[in-house]
Amino acid sequence: MGFWIMLLSGLVGLALVIYAFKKELPKGQKIAFWVIGVALLVLAIALALPNGLQL
Repeated sequence: MGFWIMLLSGLVGLALVIYAFKKELPKGQKIAFWVIGVALLVLAIALALPNGLQL
């Protein structure tokens, strides 16, 4: 179950960062999408580290 949460979190975070990069959004919305996307990517990495991801 943890693998799927990590994978989904990473994919959603990446999608939000790409969406904020490609779309013409107001500055506040762009920053919000970036922050949420990066937070989800960090969550995915944090979930992967205890499960044996070797960096």
